Amino acid sequence: MIFKLLVFGIVVFIVYTLFFKASRGKVEQPKRKEKKKKVDGDTMIECAKCSVFISETEAIIKDGKFFCSKECAGLK
Repeated sequence: MIFKLLVFGIVVFIVYTLFFKASRGKVEQPKRKEKKKKVDGDTMIECAKCSVFISETEAIIKDGKFFCSKECAGLK
């Protein structure tokens, strides 16, 4: 009975030192307030042929007009 209590006490001591004392030794940095990241919106452009709206970065430009695909631009 005493042996079981002694083993239990040693296990509790080891768990305590591993998890609780180790975290006390660390110096925690003050948390900085995170700035909200500005989401850059993408401009939507209408296809000159089929009138589908696509993002400006994905658009195909031909003869100064915006197209949604190579088929609409007549490139295939």
